[in-house]
Amino acid sequence: MQHQQDAQVRDPYRGHEILVWARRDERGAWRDEVQVYVGGARIELIVPEPAGPEWLTEVEALRAGVERGRYLIDKRVDDD
Repeated sequence: MQHQQDAQVRDPYRGHEILVWARRDERGAWRDEVQVYVGGARIELIVPEPAGPEWLTEVEALRAGVERGRYLIDKRVDDD
């Protein structure tokens, strides 16, 4: 698990903060890790494992993580 202050990308979105890290998996493909915070406290959202393509670059993985985070926030806010 990554630490909040070490996030590679921080994206404020709809009153939340999305934190994203990228790392290589055992096959060398880039994967993203996403955490979402509100008011400095981490909220537990069900973050599905990426089922899509493997990312060839770190930048692609980070961008995909932000998109997943925004999707999860939209779902949380719109479902309330």
